[in-house]
Amino acid sequence: MPDLPARQGRLAQFPGACEAGTRIRAARSDLRLAYNRFTLKPIPHRLLLCASLALWPSWGRAAALDLPEHHGAFWLQLDTLPEQPQSAVMQGAPIRFGSLAALTEHALRARPESRAAWLGIQAEAARLDAASAANWPTLSGQFNFTQSRALSSSGASVPTLHRYGPSLALAYVLYDFGARAASIDAQRYQLIASLLGNNRTLQDVIAEVEAAHFALLGAKAQVEALAQLETSLRASLDAADVRLRGGLVSRADQLRARAALAEATLARQAAQRDQAKAEAALKQAAGIAQTQALVLDWEIVPPTALEASTLLADLLAEAQRQRPDLQALQAAAASARLEAERARAARWPSLSLAANSGRTFFLEDDRGPSTTYSAGVNLSVPLFDGGRLAGQARAAERDAERLQAEAESQRSLVARAVVEAYHDVLHAQAQREGVAVQFDSASESAQAAEARYKAGVGSLLELLTAQAALARARQSATQADSEWLAAFSRLNHALGRLPIVSSSTPP
Repeated sequence: MPDLPARQGRLAQFPGACEAGTRIRAARSDLRLAYNRFTLKPIPHRLLLCASLALWPSWGRAAALDLPEHHGAFWLQLDTLPEQPQSAVMQGAPIRFGSLAALTEHALRARPESRAAWLGIQAEAARLDAASAANWPTLSGQFNFTQSRALSSSGASVPTLHRYGPSLALAYVLYDFGARAASIDAQRYQLIASLLGNNRTLQDVIAEVEAAHFALLGAKAQVEALAQLETSLRASLDAADVRLRGGLVSRADQLRARAALAEATLARQAAQRDQAKAEAALKQAAGIAQTQALVLDWEIVPPTALEASTLLADLLAEAQRQRPDLQALQAAAASARLEAERARAARWPSLSLAANSGRTFFLEDDRGPSTTYSAGVNLSVPLFDGGRLAGQARAAERDAERLQAEAESQRSLVARAVVEAYHDVLHAQAQREGVAVQFDSASESAQAAEARYKAGVGSLLELLTAQAALARARQSATQADSEWLAAFSRLNHALGRLPIVSSSTPP
């Protein structure tokens, strides 16, 4: 190995290189002695040293990491991290939805939150199967091979025996004062709590999708309203240019119209930015890649107005019945009470059936095979466990009381959410009706101002003021519509109502 001195020189640069070389030489000497002892051909010392140097970095030593030389410096050794699977960037044809139900159904299937909740349900179902298996007997098989030799005190020769053979063992609990039944029922309530928690998770996902969708509708309506205002102001500017050339207006009117148009253009651009952000929020809520185009192809159908005869007490009672998170806490409390019952039952004796059978063979020719079997009933009486079962029972009882207290606290929060959503809906309905009257008045005023300006009676300032008022009224109307839809969505979410989803396959 001609490069050995160079390597040794490099090893000397590391701390502990001399100790490592000493260990390598000692290992080489031990290997030579071992091979000489077993009459094997010794390995050439150069080859042994090469192998030792090649394996030396793997002796519990990881790759060195370069630390920042001073504070405020970035650490850039990102290639030392394990490789993570990269998700494919979805591009190409836009994804299209024909209804809000189809969009929410896609979100339910694509969002990781819903998948995690479903996996939790599967895990709880598997635990229930494992707990239910305690009602069945257990059967286990073994195959043994033993070598035995008895010690002789008389000095006579005792042969060595070699035994082998299969065996079966059966165990079945006959009676345990209800410990198994309580354990199974506790796990069943845990599964019910997981199912109810999944329902609430799905409701949260749908509420997030609906809120993002209604926010996008409001942003689109703002863009459209400002675009219409920009069109009207551009027409006003053209009319002012014509009248300026005819000497009917002053230069100030033209500058005022141009400034109003520039202000409307900037407002429209800001509204388009808000629309892009709202669309990104909707894609995230629906589980759609940001690089994929989204097409919403349906008409918005306003919900039925909340009737004045609807009592808040009825809505509160509906929320207490339907909210999955409240029911999940109740199921978890029931599971804790049953777990306490299981711990108390485990302190009593249990009766079980035990049976086993086996056949033994010998390697010695002078001995024939033999068969053994046994069956019996065992009574197990727990005498002392250091208070373990009693402590488990107390802990489960306290958990049940804690969960019951959390359920009462959650009921208070649910009642508050329902009351707030109820008044939001009433306010949104009243505001929508008032904004509609305001929009009609502003529309008529703008038409009258435009007619007066074209007839040469009104001023440009009057026309611009009327157009600005109409634009504000249009924006208020669209904002009132989106807030009305969002208020209904929040009320349904607070009540725990299950939304209507599409039965078709999501796109």
